[in-house]
Amino acid sequence: MNSQTQDTNREDWLLWQFADSALPTGGFVASAGLESATQAGHVTNIESLLLFLSSSIENYAYSSLPFVTDTWWAVEIESSDDEILNYKENDSMNVIDKIMEKIINLDDLYDAYTSNYVTKRASKAQGVAMLTLFTKSFADNDSKTKMKDLVIEKFKLGVRKEISCGHLPICFGLVTKCLGISLERTQHLYLFLFARAILSAAVRLNIIGPYYSQRLLTECQAYVEKSLEKTCKLNSKAAVQTSPLLDILQGRHDKLYSRLFNS
Repeated sequence: MNSQTQDTNREDWLLWQFADSALPTGGFVASAGLESATQAGHVTNIESLLLFLSSSIENYAYSSLPFVTDTWWAVEIESSDDEILNYKENDSMNVIDKIMEKIINLDDLYDAYTSNYVTKRASKAQGVAMLTLFTKSFADNDSKTKMKDLVIEKFKLGVRKEISCGHLPICFGLVTKCLGISLERTQHLYLFLFARAILSAAVRLNIIGPYYSQRLLTECQAYVEKSLEKTCKLNSKAAVQTSPLLDILQGRHDKLYSRLFNS
């Protein structure tokens, strides 16, 4: 088996892991505003749920995916492991510092761009979970000098010190790039996980059953592909909210009389 085949097989395996509901990233504690929309009477049946799904995926693609894309490109480490090991310490830290500056700037921009504190809180919690997942499950423990591991360790330390917020789109783009997942697959995975989380919330809110949710998840491919066609090349400066109503519903989550989800 050649190295290219091994890399492809590893990427496929990582995608299966990320798609596994057992992956501890905290995505299932959020409903993306579905719980609030249900209690407010905006989602009452399958038709309104489909409208919520399509609108949410498009809004998420326009508002959040560009930050994933820019972060993925910000991690410009092209050297092989052998070359990295031969770097002088000062040289390697200069490379990391430059990457950190880009990532922190993107994180700050996303924090300023996100209008409601409920979405910010959920994004930070899931972002930290993503960083923790990498360091505990995927980092190379045999070589502490590897550049990509150091990038994530330094960013995670910055989040702990409150130098940076650690929002999910930034952490997701950072982790997938450091794991060697391609940009196209990173973008697809990001929107797939979002759609799956909404449908999981719909099941637990008793809007639909588990079997029908899988049928809807299959149909969500069309929503994801359509949104990706329009947003896969957008950068963070072009990010926009396409549905102000969704933003309002998400922001009102903490005011609900009773809550099953954190957001």
